[in-house]
Amino acid sequence: MSSQEYLKALAYELRQRKHSEDMVSSTLQEVRSHLAVSGEGGEEVFGQPRDYAASFPAGTSLSLGTRVGRLAAGLVIGLLGLYLVLRGVVGVSFGVSGTLTYFVSILVLTAALVFTGKYLDRRLPDLR
Repeated sequence: MSSQEYLKALAYELRQRKHSEDMVSSTLQEVRSHLAVSGEGGEEVFGQPRDYAASFPAGTSLSLGTRVGRLAAGLVIGLLGLYLVLRGVVGVSFGVSGTLTYFVSILVLTAALVFTGKYLDRRLPDLR
């Protein structure tokens, strides 16, 4: 695993353990500088990213990716509830093609939000 891949994996694991972006950034800066000076690989020095992230006490922050994922879940629940209200209470009929379009749109929007959330949690912060 290259240093860049190690740093991305470590950033993801730290965010999954609810560490703040400041803590993630400072930890990655320390790891990157140590790897640059020593010339060793991240796994050799620090072990697996998941194990190294677990060596820190758990944080209390929600990562941006987690917040986007929760937004996706809330959006799906809200849009499905809206469909049920429109269909059951108001009596609006979308027809087969309208219903399929509605649910495919929900699926596409949810997939886009989930992939965005995963990307946000795996990105490297600006390490200056």
